[in-house]
Amino acid sequence: MCVDQDNLNMLKEIIGDDLKEVLDAFLSTSPSLLEQIERSIASEDAAGVQLHSHTLKGSSANIGATELPNLCLELETAAKAGVVTPEFSPMLANIKAETMNVTAALKDFLKTF
Repeated sequence: MCVDQDNLNMLKEIIGDDLKEVLDAFLSTSPSLLEQIERSIASEDAAGVQLHSHTLKGSSANIGATELPNLCLELETAAKAGVVTPEFSPMLANIKAETMNVTAALKDFLKTF
């Protein structure tokens, strides 16, 4: 499962309807973060790749994504070398695919409110 359902249910019990705002924030910001990572790769801006993949890593971890934070960490770590390499593109493709999975899972979860 791409999102820890037990974690989401626990958060729902603890913070209630405020969880909707947290999930909506992830859903609304993740597309722009992906675009920023893509633009940073295209312009060979390793610092930008590092920053935006770090941001997506944290926000995805906060909502209980299971694989997405690890994929983002892989790209973030690679970008710390300060050089954008050809390996960044397949890493980003994996992040995009997993973000789509997480997005679908969160939208399904939001239907339970």
